Amino acid sequence: MKGAEAYVNDQWHSSGLADLPEGVQGHCVSLKFIIPRDTQSTGLITHIRDVAQKRLSEFYKDRQVTHRPVQGSVVGDGSGDGINLVFDVAPAK
Repeated sequence: MKGAEAYVNDQWHSSGLADLPEGVQGHCVSLKFIIPRDTQSTGLITHIRDVAQKRLSEFYKDRQVTHRPVQGSVVGDGSGDGINLVFDVAPAK
């Protein structure tokens, strides 16, 4: 089974992590990950969220990054394999 780090690394560009908004204002960042339905579990999704949050915190240094509740499994593409992870990034001080 594929781990959370692998999902984040493999889907870096397609998830939205490679194209994050810049600027000192606050941001709402929505990332989409494709996780096959048969491998989805609460633990895996939570771990992917934690890894993505860590990467966002590294990008937005010295800014608070908080997550919203996970949205999935069907995210409008009809596949049932997608999850949306939404994060709020505080404005720079």
